[in-house]
Amino acid sequence: MERCFPVGFIVICTGYSGSFCSLFPSVISITFTGQMKLHLLEELIREFFNTQLNTSGIDWIYPQSMVLHFHSNWTKPEASQLLSMYDQALKSDFTQRWWKREKYRPKEIMLELIKTDPELATIAWKDLSNDAASLDGRLYRFNYYCDELLALHRHQNVLSVESYHHQDASIVSLYLAGLFPSKYTLYPGLDVFRSFCKNVGSPDIPVVDDLVRYSKVANIVFTFLKKDPNFERLSELRASQAANISIIPFQISYELINSTTPK
Repeated sequence: MERCFPVGFIVICTGYSGSFCSLFPSVISITFTGQMKLHLLEELIREFFNTQLNTSGIDWIYPQSMVLHFHSNWTKPEASQLLSMYDQALKSDFTQRWWKREKYRPKEIMLELIKTDPELATIAWKDLSNDAASLDGRLYRFNYYCDELLALHRHQNVLSVESYHHQDASIVSLYLAGLFPSKYTLYPGLDVFRSFCKNVGSPDIPVVDDLVRYSKVANIVFTFLKKDPNFERLSELRASQAANISIIPFQISYELINSTTPK
């Protein structure tokens, strides 16, 4: 049997007869839809470390510093401070492209939403920050609150042309990573995530952005990243490259997924 494991499941299929997977294959196939083939994931990990350990590039600093900056500037949201705290949390010495591009302005619009109703915006952020609740429920409610805030904004500003709040999977992944940098990581976009799933042999290729599934995948990726002996070598190399940046180990899972190219 080929070694594989289902996304969102901890037990690893090892191929020998005593494995859980061989005992209950039908249960697994029904309960979990996205499988990754272990040998393909390990191949990607080897390629990733080989590239990162043999290059002097420092592109990795941007995502690391962006998440670290958000985390360092975020505290429990209060209505009187949310606007300034959010504005400060989304800043970078490298680039603003994660929240400001042509026809994409999630930071600018969120600032307007907070101004529209600071109390409701604070409720939205407190709910998103409640990691005791399910991720899918928090994401659904955060989008709902943003829709409500946008409707209020349009009511208060009758000349506004805003029809979408831009709080999509990309920017929300930054929020989650900034809130919980050891549990969530940045989302590279649907095209990259699809390429990654194809490259690890998943028969269930995503067709829409799905941060819940992506979070499970990123956690599995990190489990195998940190088992590789080169993980510590890479951490040491990066510490020497940028002594002023505190490395967040879990964020390396984003780098690996983001480095995926179609095969």
